[in-house]
Order: sequence, then structure tokens, then C-alpha cells
Amino acid sequence: MNLSEQGRQALDLHFVNTARAFGVQPGNPSAGQHYAATPSVAQTIYNKVVEDGNQFLRLINAAVMVGEIKGEKVGLELTGRVASRTDTNGAGERTPKHLSNTDPKGYELFPTQFDVALKYSKIDSWAKFPDFAERYIRLVRQAMGNDMLTVGWHGTSAAGTTNLGSNPNLEDLNIGWLQILRDFNSGSQHYAASASELVLGSGDAKNLDVLVHEAKMMLPVYHRNRDDLVALVSGDLLSAQEETYYEVNGNTPTEKAMLSGRITRAYGGLPTITPPFFPSGIVKVTPLSNLSIYIQDSSIRRIQKDKPEKDEVQDFNSANQGYVVEDEEMAAFIEGIELPPAA
Repeated sequence: MNLSEQGRQALDLHFVNTARAFGVQPGNPSAGQHYAATPSVAQTIYNKVVEDGNQFLRLINAAVMVGEIKGEKVGLELTGRVASRTDTNGAGERTPKHLSNTDPKGYELFPTQFDVALKYSKIDSWAKFPDFAERYIRLVRQAMGNDMLTVGWHGTSAAGTTNLGSNPNLEDLNIGWLQILRDFNSGSQHYAASASELVLGSGDAKNLDVLVHEAKMMLPVYHRNRDDLVALVSGDLLSAQEETYYEVNGNTPTEKAMLSGRITRAYGGLPTITPPFFPSGIVKVTPLSNLSIYIQDSSIRRIQKDKPEKDEVQDFNSANQGYVVEDEEMAAFIEGIELPPAA
């Protein structure tokens, strides 16, 4: 099908505005226009992803720009004690301490592709809106942000060619935050419960307060009383715990504050949140500032192409991305927590 005149005008303006955003002259869309972002444009692009994406992206370091595909972590988090005393009268010598983690493993980024297409019929339907292009790119940013968070929780590997059919949660796209902790220091910051070992409401998993406390106790002692620790709790566990409070307390006020039907006050003494796309059966404790997504600022590429053979516009986007726990000792999680069997 051919685009309507209004649709063609809206699309042409979209191509022109894209070129301007990258600081280049508009080219021939039918041939496919190639863009490479400068570091400042790259930061702007991902700031927009954070701004238009899920609110949780704004709570973490979701757009940390780095120059190299591998390197030393760039986050600045206090990692331990700095106060001490050394007797320098003899052979003693004062040794300065590093404020932030000096991890020799550092970070590694992997190519990530965000390729989308828009049918001519959809362009014609949307062309009546003066902000057609912004509406479209906002949807693209939201999709990118959703997938970035999904990989952060579910990613376990970085395959050369991914397979969405066998990895519906993008498990093979990159190595996410949870997998980093599984691999860190022989799993010292991670506990995987065996089948039926931890059932919410019984045994060692009496309630979420107990489970959050146990996850917190997995942190080194000098991190346990930080004032920025947060409990990340799976939605299934939080919903089950809510039902228990309703059954026991009814309309009687409890120590768990209620907001729009959700328990928002602390479990285990920590503020509690269920992140989007968070896996089931998990309790994690960490400062939110400890979670980062790194992007190589010189790696962002885009090809925008008018494809009449397919009656669509194609948009190929790519960047080198990676997931970082700035200080692994500052995070711990328990997985494999089960719900009690239905009555």
C-alpha cells in the first residue's frame, strides 16, 4: 500500500527530525540513513529512555556512559571502613583505603540490538496527531527500557545469536544483576533454596520479615546497617503476605502501612518494593544505587529505512550494554522461595 499524503508528510518530518537529533543532514530514507551518536547525543538518547521508560529505571543507575567495552567499574559507593590508627614510630606505615570497590573483574559490555518496524497503515492512522513522531519514539523507548530491566533480572548469558522462543525473558541476551551475584565469590551473596525448603508461612520462611532479615544477614556486617538498603520482593510473595495480613487483621490497623491496596512499609526493617519484571520466589537486599546499566558511548548506531517492499519503516538500533553490581558485597538475595499449596 502507499502512504497517504498526510502520512508521507509526517514520516518525512520524522526522518528530518531524527537526522537533526544526531547532528547530520537528512539523507535518502529509501537507501537507509545511518547514524552514529556522539557521546553527548548518546547520553541524551538514554536519558530519554530512562525518562520515558518504567519509573524503576529512575531509581537505579540506568544510563552510565563508559568509553570502553571492558574496564573498571565507575560507580562510587562507600564500601567499608576508613577510620583506623597506625603507630608510625617504628616500622608502621599508614595505608590509605579505597572509598569505592576496586574490582579487578570490572565490567564487560555486549552488543544489543533494538530493531523495530512500523507499518504504513499505522503511520496513516497516527499521522493526524501533530506529535506523531514523538508518540512513536516514546513507545520505542518504553520497549527498550522494559527489555533492559527484564534482562537485568533474568539474564544469565550472552549468546552470539539469541533465541526468544527458548528464552522468553531474554535470558540469553546479557548477564544480569542476579546472575552476577550467583557467580560472585562462590555464591557468598546468594542462597538458592532446594525444592520445598523455603515455603512462605512455614519453617524457616515464617513470613517476609524473616526472609528479608535473613537476606540482610548475608551482607558483611559493615553493610547491614546502611540507611539506603531496600528489600526487593517478588510480586507473588508480597501478594501472598498481604492476603495473610488481611485474613488475620481484617480492618484492624497493623504495623504495615497500606497505600492503594499495597503494603509499602518495611519488611525486615527495610523499605520494600517489587521491581517490574522481577522473577518469582525471590527476596533481595541492596541499595538501589548499587544497580547499574553501562553503555559504551561510542557504540550507539541507528539505521532508519523506508521499506516500501514491506509497506513499513524499519529502525535498526544497537549499542554495547552491560549490567553491573557496583559492589557485590552490598547485595544479597534468596531464591527458590515457594508459596504454600492452595487450600
